[in-house]
Amino acid sequence: MKIIMDTDSTTAPYDNITSVVASSSDANFPVANLRDDFTTNLWRAASGTSATLTAQVSKGKGLALYNTNATSITVLAGSGETYVNESGYVNETGHAYAADTVTVAAAEVLPGIWGRIWVDYTEILVPHVLTITLTAAAVPYAGIIRAGMVQTFKDPTREHEEGSEDLSIEKELNNGADYFRKRNVIRTFDNLSMIETRPNAWLFKHGIFDKVGPQPLAIRLFDGVNVDDAQFNVFAKRINPPKLTHLSSTLSRISFNLREGI
Repeated sequence: MKIIMDTDSTTAPYDNITSVVASSSDANFPVANLRDDFTTNLWRAASGTSATLTAQVSKGKGLALYNTNATSITVLAGSGETYVNESGYVNETGHAYAADTVTVAAAEVLPGIWGRIWVDYTEILVPHVLTITLTAAAVPYAGIIRAGMVQTFKDPTREHEEGSEDLSIEKELNNGADYFRKRNVIRTFDNLSMIETRPNAWLFKHGIFDKVGPQPLAIRLFDGVNVDDAQFNVFAKRINPPKLTHLSSTLSRISFNLREGI
């Protein structure tokens, strides 16, 4: 299990992005919308079927993007520096500028609606740039971007429950007819449990979820080699504060529930 969060940060959204710019933005859907806690409050490009997001990151090793209509995404992680010789000057024989790119994530195919992506890249402990290129069937959009340090824990046990909350409105009118208005359905994950070392258990409870409270976080719920399902990449908050059961002097069981953000 992985969580994008800088435990040294004291302000929401507790990651390491210092700024995000877009190659273009619809005036009604600014890029600033990517940094709130609402997946349905979108950034949308001004036109076309391709757009680029450029995120400045103070340090980190992971990126998560939620609620995008992209059908393909590529990610470059690097210093963002470029070098150009002055007119008339060339490099000496055998010398060349080092390639800027540190990590290249191959294009990932997404469903084109409610798409989500998690990218792990080589840890960079100094300021760097993430360049995210989105390609969609229509004008590209996205709801949330988080990037930075990644806190890693054991995967929860497989015996957990995935449910949902239907936010639709249902009402019986005075004449007895049924009125309804379809709204979003969000997922819940209940009875999650994992056994961790005491320091990791305290970090999980006190250093992350008690610290952020109801703040949603970018979470890769399962990271095992046998689980490669983007549906377990969730932007979610804890339903109640996690509970610890101290099993021994070194191990603790963490019990918690999650509710997907909207």
